[in-house]
Amino acid sequence: MSMRGETRTEFPQAIKKAAFARSCKPDGIPKCEAPGCGKVIRAGHLIFEHVQPDGLGGEPTMENIAVYCDVCATRKTFDEDNPRMAKADRVLKATFGMKRKGRTMPGSKASGIRKRMNGTVEFR
Repeated sequence: MSMRGETRTEFPQAIKKAAFARSCKPDGIPKCEAPGCGKVIRAGHLIFEHVQPDGLGGEPTMENIAVYCDVCATRKTFDEDNPRMAKADRVLKATFGMKRKGRTMPGSKASGIRKRMNGTVEFR
């Protein structure tokens, strides 16, 4: 669960149209705006991506939208956005003293079970 909230802000239609038009310049063919990609995007493989992730305060503005191919969008999400948001959650939880407790060692007093010397297991 994220402490930052679960509300997602989508881009308005006008911003999506303007970003698509920007990705089609100068020859009218949409190209991926991911750094180092630039491949032609086919219909159905186009994703409007937040440059600054929505979960980290990225607003749905023209400066924060990029047109990515589905491969680059997936790569950005899993390699950049998710780790950054997970770290933000960990820092926020640590700040408010809500760290997750680790697992208890099996057989310890905190585990709730006891193992006898003869091998039988019983609940405490």
